[in-house]
Amino acid sequence: MKKLLLVVFFVSYLANSQTIDYKLCNDFLKKHVSPIGVVDYDKVLKNMDQINLISSNFSKISPNKSWTENEVKTFWINVYNINVVKLFAENYPLKSINYIRDPFQMKFISFDGEKISLDHISNEILKPLNDPRVNFVLYTTAISSPVLRNTAYIAETIEDDLNVATNVYINDITKNNITAKKCSLSKIFEWNVTDFMGANTLISFINGFSNTTIAEDAKISFMEYDWNLHK
Repeated sequence: MKKLLLVVFFVSYLANSQTIDYKLCNDFLKKHVSPIGVVDYDKVLKNMDQINLISSNFSKISPNKSWTENEVKTFWINVYNINVVKLFAENYPLKSINYIRDPFQMKFISFDGEKISLDHISNEILKPLNDPRVNFVLYTTAISSPVLRNTAYIAETIEDDLNVATNVYINDITKNNITAKKCSLSKIFEWNVTDFMGANTLISFINGFSNTTIAEDAKISFMEYDWNLHK
């Protein structure tokens, strides 16, 4: 009975605390993700108990009104990324996450007494925060995906981390081909066009990070998204 009370107290403390301990998540990522963002899924398979524990611990935490926006943002980015890895590992070996039926619509993540999907996190929780930079830290396992960082995100540095991730993704020539007058952009920009509110604002956003300044009348097109596993 005492152990049960301690567990209840600990979960309650985490749910209301302004600081979430991402140590388990951080340690797992360091051990299973390379510095360039390649996940060792063979190794993940041998340590499924660890990623299941991390996912389970996340499901016991419910952000509340005392949380800052950066704390909410950081929490859900980490939840999204760890559960993408978990889902892919549970179905590994695969060439692409798209071999799983409706991977982003599947309701497999426990939260607040129900099951939610990856799309629910990205579209219903993160998107309303109105921060387009979040699109560049959500890992989808694909070659065209933002790279998975091998450390967990934390609220104290999330602003700088989002800027770095956005800068890296936009200037990656395998993801975007940018010149002053013609741009072939990642499908991420097309899929999330409302985040940028039109072509002119999209160009302004990219110019805030791009090494090449894009003209306002530049021709914009979108690359095909390569869903094959990033390895």
